[in-house]
Amino acid sequence: EYNMDFATLASMTISAIVPFLIKGGEEIAQGIGKDLWTLIKKPFQTEKDKSLIKQLEEKPDDQKLQGKVEIKLSELLEACHDVAQQISLILPKAQEESKKLSLLIKNSKNVVAFNKIVTNGDFRVGDNK
Repeated sequence: EYNMDFATLASMTISAIVPFLIKGGEEIAQGIGKDLWTLIKKPFQTEKDKSLIKQLEEKPDDQKLQGKVEIKLSELLEACHDVAQQISLILPKAQEESKKLSLLIKNSKNVVAFNKIVTNGDFRVGDNK
């Protein structure tokens, strides 16, 4: 018997997919991002559910929307154990890739995500004046 907290799985899944959606393009069109997104979308069958997915694709950084999708995904995973199982198998790899994508630099300000900085070479905090 497969036993997992679906709310936690849904939360971790949405957190992992959002950076892929924000990055968009090839990041979501191939590899682990595509695999995870395909699985997430699978149980969203009704027009209303599909509309929710479309909205997330269009506005992936909308936190209220992320919350709505997360709640719906949690309900759907409870009914679709096979999808929950598949997501739980690829989630660790997706989370790793997602963390790499989350280290975005905007307007030359250093942004730290997940409280982890990986550097290869020199690292300075602050902008060059």
